[in-house]
Amino acid sequence: MDTLKNNWVLVVSGALVVCAAVFFVSARNFSKQGEYVEVKGLSEKIVKADTAIWSMTFEVKSNSSDALYADTEKNITSIKTFLKQQGFEDTEISVAPLNIYQDTYKDAAFRYNSSNRVAVYTKKVDLAKSASNETLTLVKQGVVLSQNNIEFEFSDLNSIKPEMLSEAIKNARDTATQIADNSGSAVGSVSRGNQGVFDITDKDPGSPEFKKIRLVSTLRFLLK
Repeated sequence: MDTLKNNWVLVVSGALVVCAAVFFVSARNFSKQGEYVEVKGLSEKIVKADTAIWSMTFEVKSNSSDALYADTEKNITSIKTFLKQQGFEDTEISVAPLNIYQDTYKDAAFRYNSSNRVAVYTKKVDLAKSASNETLTLVKQGVVLSQNNIEFEFSDLNSIKPEMLSEAIKNARDTATQIADNSGSAVGSVSRGNQGVFDITDKDPGSPEFKKIRLVSTLRFLLK
């Protein structure tokens, strides 16, 4: 009976030792997998816009609906003629629907008021920028612009995404390597990554046709 009891104790003890060893190895491996460094990688690039959106707005006021219509048509014709003389095509020019309202206030100077917009959507970026500075000639024709805005866009982001992402990852790995070297470790594979957002801003106020694209990626590297 004592022999059986002693054997049972040995079996249980041996099982506990095995379990403890397995737990120790597992915990050690888990600890190693948990050793990492998380860093950010930056990539910046200056590109030229490939699209220009130029918007010109003018107002017409009159006490006669016929006169309002005639003046509006005259101004639209003058603007379109100006744009064609600058080198734009009909397909690049659009006229927004007429926005008209009546002022029924008894002391109102004009009964009919309209706001009108002519826009240019073009790939001729340099032409749009230079022509937008020549609108003073429209004043001689009786066209007074209440707004004269031009925006530049870069639409081919996909063409530079791979290059910028690769640069951001490289810079992140370089930073991780420097940190690892200082701690006596080596950089392993990426265990987690966040690409980040491509941020597009004007390069500077004087040259809005040039865009600065910025990407900050966050990556976690395992250490070994």
